[in-house]
Amino acid sequence: MQTKRTPLLLALIAIALIGAMFYYVYESNKPKFDWEEGSWKKKGYDEKNDQPYGTRIAHSLLENYFEGKKLVDIQKDVAKELPSDTIFTGNNYVFIGEAMYMDSLGTKRLLDFVAAGNTAFISSKTIPFDLMTFVYFDECEDSPWTDYGMFEDSVAHFSLRTPTLPDSSTSFFFAKQNKPQTYNWHYIEHYHFCDSLLQHPLGYLNNAWVNFAEFPHGNGRFLLHTNPIAFSNFSLLRPETRPYTAGVFSYLSEGDIYWDAVSRVPEAVGRKRNGSGFANRGVPEEHLLTYILKQPALAWAWYMIAALAITWLIFRAKRRQRIIPVLPKNENSSYEFISTIAHLHFREKNYAGLSVQGMRYFLAQLRERYGLVAPFDPETGLPRTDDDFFRKLSLLSEIPELEARRVFGLHANTINYEPTEEMALDLHLAMEAFLKAAK
Repeated sequence: MQTKRTPLLLALIAIALIGAMFYYVYESNKPKFDWEEGSWKKKGYDEKNDQPYGTRIAHSLLENYFEGKKLVDIQKDVAKELPSDTIFTGNNYVFIGEAMYMDSLGTKRLLDFVAAGNTAFISSKTIPFDLMTFVYFDECEDSPWTDYGMFEDSVAHFSLRTPTLPDSSTSFFFAKQNKPQTYNWHYIEHYHFCDSLLQHPLGYLNNAWVNFAEFPHGNGRFLLHTNPIAFSNFSLLRPETRPYTAGVFSYLSEGDIYWDAVSRVPEAVGRKRNGSGFANRGVPEEHLLTYILKQPALAWAWYMIAALAITWLIFRAKRRQRIIPVLPKNENSSYEFISTIAHLHFREKNYAGLSVQGMRYFLAQLRERYGLVAPFDPETGLPRTDDDFFRKLSLLSEIPELEARRVFGLHANTINYEPTEEMALDLHLAMEAFLKAAK
């Protein structure tokens, strides 16, 4: 009996050894650190994440930053957990992440919190337009808010206006597996600062662009920082970056700190949900169902009513459903435009007006899609563009820069010279091709 069990035991031992070997090889080949910066898996800039692009060190640093003051983690709802009592001023709201999103109730609570005399520190790659509508309420002349600018490079140098750092400039870089990589560095456009308003720069990127600024609001202030990577574990573990971090945090008020752990979203989601163009800069509208869906009893009642309504519609549609008509085939809009041009040619021949209206529509599309603003110059009648505008347009649309310049060049020809039917048609087809191919 013993001899029959021996081969089975040997086989089980062999299988166990082989499994242990494969497990060891698998674990040894796994990366030691997670170098993912994004927030898609809820790890990027998370205060509990000890990986390179978490914020565990920054969170721990702020826990005992002011003696006798506390750090409170906002876990569920900014509108409920951020204090609304105006008596307790001198406190701080801190957000560090790729992008932030909060509903209208949370936005209002944050604005009221700052207006009462508190400080809000927000370090992100993009900022909600619904928030900046109020923070940047009084605009510099001809300078509507267009979100942060950005450029690509492997290394960036941060400096503070005051207090002055020992070396006046600190180098930061993005890395994977400890190897520097090309990275998008963000900044606030210089034309958002003017002598007539109180907002002013506090820090610079490569000594040329503003990446840290103060925006007063009521009795308090917003501190906007455009590069959250400076407060990641990877950056703070480098001794040479710590004076810069200490300099930035020195602008906080000496009070309690409320760390926002709930409003953090990936950069792409933040840009899409917050709006990325001039058209979204209006005052946000309160959704009719916001209050109902926040109350569990009312929410369940609403879901039951909606389910009953859908059920009734389904049974009603089965008894009274009409025959689905055959839809006509889609026609090519280019041919419609050509026929319109021909019709206008024989009636009015107003090619200059058609070119101007077409360019206005094209610029409106660029504002809605990419947040790029190019106002018309009243003297030349041409959009105000520069090399930085075309570089951003090419980067965001994934269209070669020469193609973008060609559209504006064709429009300039219709302004500088007497336009013909062929010139107007070339301009329209160029704009249509650009918008169809753009991402």
